[in-house]
Parts: sequence; C-alpha cells; structure tokens
Amino acid sequence: MAIDSKIRGQILALFLIALGGWLLHLRIHPSTSDPNNFVPLISGIISVFIVPILFTMKRTSIIAYLLNGFSVIVGTIVMAHFSLSGLPSTVTFSYLMLKTTLADIAILLSKLFIAHNILMTYYPTGVGRFFTTGWWTRHFFYAVVIYLSGHFLWR
Repeated sequence: MAIDSKIRGQILALFLIALGGWLLHLRIHPSTSDPNNFVPLISGIISVFIVPILFTMKRTSIIAYLLNGFSVIVGTIVMAHFSLSGLPSTVTFSYLMLKTTLADIAILLSKLFIAHNILMTYYPTGVGRFFTTGWWTRHFFYAVVIYLSGHFLWR
C-alpha cells in the first residue's frame, strides 16, 4: 500500500528530527563509555526506526503516537533535570538560553507537533477525548511527579 504524499513528508520530517537528535546525543554521550547511556540509545532506536514505520499504517499510528509522546516527555524531564542539577549560583538569561539543554528540549518538543499532524491526517475528526493538549499535559505532570518522587526518595 502506497503512503499518501502528505503523510510521507510528515513522517520524513519526524524521522529526520529524531535522527538528528539521536546522532547529537550519541556524539555527546556515547553508549560505550557509560552503561547509563543505553536507555537513550534504545529510545533513539525506537524513535528513529520503529515510530516512523508504525506511522506508515493507520492501524498502528496510535501506538506510534504514544511511543513518540512518551519518549518526548521522558526526554524533556531528564534533560531539564540534567540542566537544573548543574546550575551555577548566579543564573543569567543568556546562561539559560545558551548553556542549558533548552535548545535540545525545543527540538524534542517539535516531535510532538509533527506526530500530532500525522495522527490528525489519519483521523481528521480526532480520536475522542484522548491525545489533546490537556491529555499530554496531564501525563507530563504525572511523569514529573513520578520522576521527582524517585529522585527525592532514592538518592
């Protein structure tokens, strides 16, 4: 079955952003030097290869959307924690803009919007009350609470 050209371009955009972010992450944090870097390695493989393949079919597009969304949420939380844990005593606006992972998070968040466009191409009337901005906001909040609980309880 041939993929519609409108969806093909969006899947290619999602693939290229995921590939660029994954290669950047591999350059900064190679998985061979630290076993903790295997989680981003596996997440990158899923984001770059599995999610675009799942998006090529309507019946698996919701699974792709969920995998993409949760990888964005987890990546955002972990990168924000990484930046916030190393803040200097005096923080300036330029420090926040140029010396933190804010740019990386902005690139990562763009994956949410591209995936949403792909899903809405398959389901133009939506998929009910799921996958709205409020739905992702709630799940982002839940993930933050779980992450912070683990961070403070198991230091």
